[in-house]
Amino acid sequence: MSYDRREFLKSLTLGGIALFTADWFKLVEETKAASAGKLLPALPGEKVSAKGDQIRAFWASDHFELCLNGTVYDEVPDFDDEDAEEFDDSEFEQDEEESEEEFEERVQEARDDWESEHSSERQRRQESHEFDWYRRSCPGAKAVPYLRDVFDALEAKSDAVDSGDYSNIGGIEFHDGSQPGDDTYVAATAPDYATLAALQSVLVSLGRKCRVVIVEPNPADAAP
Repeated sequence: MSYDRREFLKSLTLGGIALFTADWFKLVEETKAASAGKLLPALPGEKVSAKGDQIRAFWASDHFELCLNGTVYDEVPDFDDEDAEEFDDSEFEQDEEESEEEFEERVQEARDDWESEHSSERQRRQESHEFDWYRRSCPGAKAVPYLRDVFDALEAKSDAVDSGDYSNIGGIEFHDGSQPGDDTYVAATAPDYATLAALQSVLVSLGRKCRVVIVEPNPADAAP
């Protein structure tokens, strides 16, 4: 399994304006407490459009799984196999000395042989379809290039500052493969509520019409 972590810590200002201030931290904690970890604050005085993209967060034991415009429960779409072939029995003719039952048995045997020869290829195409969906098209995988682009834009426009006072803001981790030999898991994850709040602030500051939505909160964030 391989992954890399992109931090907010090295890029805390845009155009000299601090993104994460003491007031921002206070607002994050107040919003988390008031909403039981279900809602996120945008930057004070800033509106987040209800239209556009959504990064949806789902708590999974010790982190949030992030999805772009979809959910972790989305299933692989049906495979429209454009290369699929059908068995053609039009060239079979019944012999004069052959009964109807014998003819049908002969055709069925030929059909079974044909299906056996072509099933492995169809299975290969089905597996390729599923592999491509998990790595490129599922909501979790689609969040990866979107968020990488967000970090690239942030780093290109930001001013570096001392991150000592902001060490409790986490980062986004990008995963490629869940374990050795399994490379279908491509995902972006966030460790906690504050990281999601930081991501929303960055999206607003960059002018992105994207809302971070907590679909399944961390149960611990609801604790008094």
